[in-house]
Amino acid sequence: MTIDPALKPEFEIPQRAIAIVAHPDDTEFGCSGTVAKWTKVGCEIHFVVLTSGDKGTEDPNADIAELRRIREAEQEEAARILGVASCVFLHFTDGELVNTLEMRGAVVRQIRRFKPEVIFTWDPLTRNYRMHPDHRICGQLALEAAFPSAMMPLSYPEQLRDEGLEVHRTKKLLLFGSDLPDYQIDISAVIEQKFEAIRAHTSQFDWNKSGIEERWRKRLRQAAAGFDFEYAEAFKLVEL
Repeated sequence: MTIDPALKPEFEIPQRAIAIVAHPDDTEFGCSGTVAKWTKVGCEIHFVVLTSGDKGTEDPNADIAELRRIREAEQEEAARILGVASCVFLHFTDGELVNTLEMRGAVVRQIRRFKPEVIFTWDPLTRNYRMHPDHRICGQLALEAAFPSAMMPLSYPEQLRDEGLEVHRTKKLLLFGSDLPDYQIDISAVIEQKFEAIRAHTSQFDWNKSGIEERWRKRLRQAAAGFDFEYAEAFKLVEL
């Protein structure tokens, strides 16, 4: 295979990272291969989930509280499979994320709390018109929380004053769901672990009947095109 010299080599795996996502299962589709790869070598990773996926059903009579419990449990099981240190659920309402100062502050708090070198989140600028609006808003919140809010002592100063949370500068963001990715990470060695984590979300789909695995294998092979490995996750790299 011919390797394109313009493609970026992988950077050094960080000591700490977080994923900021809208719903349970976003991490599994977007970045779980990279998460599994990094946790295997000692990177401490936490998931920050803005909603609990409490509208993720086609049943109009569903018990919302029970659905929330189920989806949080599924996310925690997926995180266990991936070696993730913890899941934080911020309990905003599914389908109703908006880019407010309150929500941004909640994200800033988690960045200052965990002090990640790298943040995984959605690319809010993708031209995919079928993108869930929560995904787009989640990406906006994460980007604007990381830069500049979490870095500035006069942004949300009560967090410093009352909670002892110091300002923090994140080095990089890896945006998934991008239509213009420019950074690929080899996940060939952990591809089955990624799929095992996806299968934890049994309330959302039947992995065995839907054909979703083969579609995702094809997509992840395409992401590795030009590299000397089989599967990759593709991101837009933002350096702060």
